[in-house]
Amino acid sequence: MHFLARACGAKTLRTHWLGLSLALVLAGVGGCGGHGGSKILYAVGLGSPNVTIFDVSGAGALTVTANSVGTGSAPDVIAIDPLLRFAYVLDSAGGIGAGGVSQYVLSRSTGTLTVATFSSINGSAPASTPAPTGVNPAAIAIDGSGFFVFVANQGSNSISGFLIDQVGGTLTEIKQLPPTTLNCTLNQVTPCPLPTTGAPSALATTGTMLFVAMTNAGVGSIATYMFNSSAGEPSTPVVLPCPAGPGCLQNPPASTIAAGANPVAMAMDSTGKFLFVADSVTSTVAAFSIASSGQLTAVGAPLATGTTPVSVRVHPTGQFVFTANQGSNDVSAFSFDSSGTLTALSGSPFAAATSPSYVATDTSGSLLFVANRDTTNISVFSIDSSGALKQVTGSPFNSPVNNPIALASIN
Repeated sequence: MHFLARACGAKTLRTHWLGLSLALVLAGVGGCGGHGGSKILYAVGLGSPNVTIFDVSGAGALTVTANSVGTGSAPDVIAIDPLLRFAYVLDSAGGIGAGGVSQYVLSRSTGTLTVATFSSINGSAPASTPAPTGVNPAAIAIDGSGFFVFVANQGSNSISGFLIDQVGGTLTEIKQLPPTTLNCTLNQVTPCPLPTTGAPSALATTGTMLFVAMTNAGVGSIATYMFNSSAGEPSTPVVLPCPAGPGCLQNPPASTIAAGANPVAMAMDSTGKFLFVADSVTSTVAAFSIASSGQLTAVGAPLATGTTPVSVRVHPTGQFVFTANQGSNDVSAFSFDSSGTLTALSGSPFAAATSPSYVATDTSGSLLFVANRDTTNISVFSIDSSGALKQVTGSPFNSPVNNPIALASIN
């Protein structure tokens, strides 16, 4: 998503860092070493049934590698777990039916993705198939411990939850409703997500809190759900019945706050203190402070972005916020202070190509990547110490990804 603070040489998978993964979607992820210190960018697009992998030069130039991997027919989000072991791609199924999550093992030494396999049974380790979700999955979030995946099902007003196998990366659905609920048992094949009061479009998570942005009848809100983070030993994850089992979302939500007309993207700073939300209808970005209880409080009034922001990203240093503005073909840039108050940067917005759909940064914060949906290319900007953007030489870069819509990076 990436926005996760992690120390190199961590001793245990059970460490819970303060951080988040988004759904968004999908964010740039950084690691400690890996791939010889070079940068890798992953891209998915609505018109390409694969994940395309780029090498990123020190100057920001993109070169397509031969390591692309197949995925669903309509991929629209990619996310990498905070330990840089696994990658997950949402397939929206064109927004008209049940979607799925494709599962991959990530090689940090090469950047390649391999379809995850189930644990060996009788000497056989079958390849995973997409884990079913609700209708039109639109966002994904992975908790900071790397145990849980949450998916926002925009077309069926629900949240799916999955437990990550810590060895192979495969997903097991967490039945978010109690087993006594009609048609919801631990052994059923069809999904059992948690219903929401609106159409969820963005997710963010930190600690034991999941933030869900949704819209109902033209009114936006953000709900804070608590979940049990205990998942047993890392090598033997255990699925237990909800509402008490690991990864079970506690319903009703702990709190809910109004949030514009159509909050479509969220990003959290690396400290977990602030949540930034882009609204595509009002063309604004809003800041919220996060209390230990999960209660959100608006920080000042929303600020204007370019037209129709659809993606938001926080700079790794925690100083700047960027939005991809699909309607005005540009990227807005803001600084924020210790209270979370946003200020538009001089020169913002910065021109991109047609219909920018996603923004991601590398972990060092020196580069910003922008997926341009309608020009089938990717813009790369350098980020200076003030947060100002400048397109690198050769940008935008042509891409074999048709209609690129989401990105993720590691280095």
